[in-house]
Amino acid sequence: MEEIKSDDGKIIAIVVKRDFKKDGVNFVSKHDFLLQLGISSYKKGDTIKPHFHIEKEITINKIQEVVHIENGRTIVNLYDLNGKKFKSVELLSGDTIFFVDGGHGFEMLEDTKIIEVKQGPYFGKDKDKRMIE
Repeated sequence: MEEIKSDDGKIIAIVVKRDFKKDGVNFVSKHDFLLQLGISSYKKGDTIKPHFHIEKEITINKIQEVVHIENGRTIVNLYDLNGKKFKSVELLSGDTIFFVDGGHGFEMLEDTKIIEVKQGPYFGKDKDKRMIE
């Protein structure tokens, strides 16, 4: 797992490579992030007790996003809060990236299938995104 920080030390993304393995429940997100990402490893016979999540009202003032590369290969370009590109990361099949802050863009290096999770509702590109450049 790699935390990627902008020049001012702000966490912009967290990359979890496909070979990440740590026994038990492992949240890569900080406890106060608006979106939580956990990667857990269990042994045969382990169980997760059946449960509900308690309904509660939450205020979300920024969207965080998780993208999993199901298959393929891509370059993810990361941008700081001012829209300045500061790092590029190559992701392969099985890798996951958690966009915490800042901006991002993709360059597909081959046919690529991604799975994306973020908070909703989604009101469309014109109302939900501010383009960089």
